[in-house]
Amino acid sequence: MPGLDVTQLDADIRARNFTWRAIKLPPDFVPRGLGYNRTPPETLRLALQNAQRHMTLRMPDIFRNPMTPTVGGPSPAAGPSFPSSFDWRTRGVVGPVTDQGWCGSCVSFATTGMVGAMAAVEQGGSSIHLSEADQHFCSSHGANCGGWNNGDALGQINSRGVVADADFPYMSAFDNPPIGDPNDPEHLWIAHCRGVADRERKIYKIDVVHGWTGDDRKTYLANVGPLVCGFEVFEDFDQYGGGVYRHVSGNSRGGHAVMVIGFSEAESCWICRNSWGAGFGGAAHPDGTGAGFFKIGYGECGIDGEAFFGAQGVVAPADSRWGGWWAVQGGVAAPGTSVFGVSRSTDHLDIFCVGTDHGTYTAAWQPGFTSWQGWWRVQGGVAAPNTSITAVSRSLDKLDIFCVGSDQRIYTAAWEPGFTSWHGWWQVAGGVAAPGTSVFGVSRGPDKLDIFCIGTDMQVYTAAWEPGFASWRGWWPIGYFRAAPGTSVYAVSRSLDHIDIFAVGEDGGIYSAAWQPGFTAWHGWWRILGGAAAPNSMVTAVVRSADHLDIFAVGTDQHVYTAAWQP
Repeated sequence: MPGLDVTQLDADIRARNFTWRAIKLPPDFVPRGLGYNRTPPETLRLALQNAQRHMTLRMPDIFRNPMTPTVGGPSPAAGPSFPSSFDWRTRGVVGPVTDQGWCGSCVSFATTGMVGAMAAVEQGGSSIHLSEADQHFCSSHGANCGGWNNGDALGQINSRGVVADADFPYMSAFDNPPIGDPNDPEHLWIAHCRGVADRERKIYKIDVVHGWTGDDRKTYLANVGPLVCGFEVFEDFDQYGGGVYRHVSGNSRGGHAVMVIGFSEAESCWICRNSWGAGFGGAAHPDGTGAGFFKIGYGECGIDGEAFFGAQGVVAPADSRWGGWWAVQGGVAAPGTSVFGVSRSTDHLDIFCVGTDHGTYTAAWQPGFTSWQGWWRVQGGVAAPNTSITAVSRSLDKLDIFCVGSDQRIYTAAWEPGFTSWHGWWQVAGGVAAPGTSVFGVSRGPDKLDIFCIGTDMQVYTAAWEPGFASWRGWWPIGYFRAAPGTSVYAVSRSLDHIDIFAVGEDGGIYSAAWQPGFTAWHGWWRILGGAAAPNSMVTAVVRSADHLDIFAVGTDQHVYTAAWQP
């Protein structure tokens, strides 16, 4: 099947003022498999219902279209909660292009690809290649190359799970070489389900499946992750060679499912990853198409006829989960407090907590220890109710800890090599913390310390110390920002002399401010769009490499959420 006449096809494309390019197919070309069916109504209804719940509880600020008040007139609606274009490939979470071959397994390729990408979005790292064979041939779908639908396929990952491709590679599901099914009118391959040893310990699952329609699809794509969709394939799509595809000629071949990784408002199109190998679309083109990726116009070939499906809450296999929990011997914490840990040098851990007597305690672990050692009381320290001790290592093997005392004032103690015991507690003059809040510190350079707290007026304050200072300096208020009751300010240094701080505002939103050399004052507070924290909770952050930030919060639905920033 050599395809449509490429000269005539190109002429038809130009006659309609379309911008995509056609390629000539080789004489021995055989069209790749399809296999997309529409999702049953009840499954679709539940997915749409989950999306509504997601918009209301998990991401209300992104999906609610906030109103901006005007003087003497009505409040106009805000603009859309998505940029003019977005592509998840720029975030490094889209896995390599795969190839379903001559089998109707596109739905399994699209859904496992999307879930593998969501694992990277939610857990960091790169996309996980999940087994399309385990998903398609060993699930409720059955060991055949017939079609499926996106809703039920994702439902199987939710209930049954799916293993990694390494545990059941796609081509190992077929005879070698694959044999065509004489009972199938399209002569699709004959497939087999192969058993995976100890499968239950190797499966990935998802927590929720949802369906998105209208512009909410773009909002989701730009803020949460990739989606999957289905559309009708015509013969001219086989000859796609880059650009924004719009159907011109040829007969219908059936339905096809793909992963949607972005969109472009300027080009009025979706950006998708196909499952027909890296040769689809020709070589990679400057516009991001080719090499297995394509763009397709909004509404084209029925692509907007069914909701796009998404999934969240990827649960990793048992074998890749944390080990524990081990009790750290003897440690008992006061109500309303947390344990805080720090590493003062490679493979050395020190942890701190407020005991039931409100004293301050520490324990330590390092190579050579057969168990944790401690708990030692940090002399004289008595913490206020509902507060925690926090710590920072300002240089190799030097520790500084901070707490709110029983008088709500700020205190610090220190340890370094040569000390036979902790030194302190010294009062950081002028600092008074709001009830139920803790002090957090950061070292932005060797032996430089900055600490942050919420004052009794609920504003954020900071003080600083470095070599040459006779005492701590501060407290300086950071802009005008009022924090929520029962929360604390968290600080990190993402590179030398750069500080980022995070706090929950009195509206429950999550905010950030920053300082770096050259600033005459702190910059911020900026709201991190879409973040809403549970009452009496705080945002924490980590720097995973220079200038890369990840933050974590408990949402209003008590689920755990994360957001990321990088240059």
